[in-house]
Amino acid sequence: MTTASPEHQLQLLEVQRHESKVRHLRRLRAEAVADPRLAAAQALVDAASGDVEQARGAQAEADGAVEALETKAKQVAAHIKKDEAQLISGQAGAGTLQGLQREIEALTVTASELEDAEIEALDAAEEAAAVVVASQKGLETERAAQAAVRADVDATVAGIDGQIAEALGERAGASDGLPEDLMTVFESTLQRRGAGAARLFHGTSEGSGMALAPGDLADIKRAAVETVVFCPDSGVILVRSAEWA
Repeated sequence: MTTASPEHQLQLLEVQRHESKVRHLRRLRAEAVADPRLAAAQALVDAASGDVEQARGAQAEADGAVEALETKAKQVAAHIKKDEAQLISGQAGAGTLQGLQREIEALTVTASELEDAEIEALDAAEEAAAVVVASQKGLETERAAQAAVRADVDATVAGIDGQIAEALGERAGASDGLPEDLMTVFESTLQRRGAGAARLFHGTSEGSGMALAPGDLADIKRAAVETVVFCPDSGVILVRSAEWA
């Protein structure tokens, strides 16, 4: 059975008050760390990143189309040049020369078509490049917004951390002079019950918020003032005082 002077038991309430403040601040900190704006900002950044990747893919495809057309156009031009050289040389039969002429005419049509297609492909590639630039700017905007949210959250958390440190100092100061065995019981009760001490006020335990049963209340009233008693419902240390009876 733990005993402590009534004054020391009353002092526990001050320790508990600061402990409650610390716990409240830690809950606020956890809420700040889990600020839903962070997840929302990350989602926007992820979406913008996806837009950039998609735009880059479209640009690569458009550039590839231009490159393929350029390669084809060069091949056709080389073929025309070869046929023209052979035609000019005249070192072939009339039938062969006629065939070369027809092939040159067909290749010339193909070259014209390729040129038109290449112009369209270049326009498409230019548009794709513009989309990439726009999507990158969008990503930068979302990252800047995310950084602003993070800075705001970090500032809030830092402020709360300062308050927690201050409250812990006040809690330590409030426990100055308390017997070690009493603090051991208080800390143990705090860990098991979520609170270490509460008032017994006009027959009601402020640890449970409930009025004590007549029998429990009678037992507590009979206990010596130095005896540390506990709430039968919440399990916390009940601190008594003559004016609270």
